[in-house]
Amino acid sequence: MCYGNLHKKMFIQRYINPTVIGVGDNVRYKNNQYQVLINYIKGETDAKNYTPKSNRTILIDDNGNRVVCHDYKELEIIA
Repeated sequence: MCYGNLHKKMFIQRYINPTVIGVGDNVRYKNNQYQVLINYIKGETDAKNYTPKSNRTILIDDNGNRVVCHDYKELEIIA
């Protein structure tokens, strides 16, 4: 899903649902750039038998600092 227009503005691409977020995706969150480290999807069990009760995405920056995003709609895709 894209927001914006063509009149001297750039398009901001956002995810349409949490299932399309990929590990390693470059994203902007609260005006900082990150890579997706882990993407937990509500109700889906991972390899270690963990089933999250809510969607959340763990992001990592170039310095190794981690941040948790609880609303995937706040993530901007960096192409």
